[in-house]
Amino acid sequence: MLDAACAAFASEGFTSAKMAGIATRAGTSKPTLYARFGSKEALYAAAVSREYDLLKQRLFAAYAEDDGAPFRARLRGWIGAYFDFARDRPDGFKLISEGERHPAAAAIIERTRDDIIDRIAVLITDVSRRRTRESARMVAAMISGLVSRCAQDAIRRSVDLDQAARLCESFMYPALRALDLDLMAEMDRRATPARRRRPRRAT
Repeated sequence: MLDAACAAFASEGFTSAKMAGIATRAGTSKPTLYARFGSKEALYAAAVSREYDLLKQRLFAAYAEDDGAPFRARLRGWIGAYFDFARDRPDGFKLISEGERHPAAAAIIERTRDDIIDRIAVLITDVSRRRTRESARMVAAMISGLVSRCAQDAIRRSVDLDQAARLCESFMYPALRALDLDLMAEMDRRATPARRRRPRRAT
């Protein structure tokens, strides 16, 4: 059912997609869809949540790999995991890219995006070997936004995703190497206790 919903919402948009059409795609009935999900909004939210969970699983698996490779090789793997998801699940990627416009999915997207940013922030603290907090999360948000927008634009303009991923890597690698760690430390010292948010490690 979620596969059918994902395909319908991605190709037709939330407004145009009809529950009857989704039921037909899924090989089930409209009453069954309503019995399972309650409403089209809830079905949409469930489809977005499922796709974001799949994206998280792929990204977190890439982030967890540490075979002693140089930092640039690891960075290539992290970026590649995102672009691979966009290639392998085009409907799902479109859904999560557009889902934040819909109230039914906005909270899910914000929560999952925070999880991804927190995990990237942990990578930054590990690589930098500094106990950064607020500044690491800010850099993580920059990375997440850059990769996401790059992949979205590449798909929209029919750019080769492998080339787009390499371009993203070529931009990001020197930028990360040039991070001012002293500035990051100063930002953390000045952050008020109420705003400090230590990156959460994956469980």
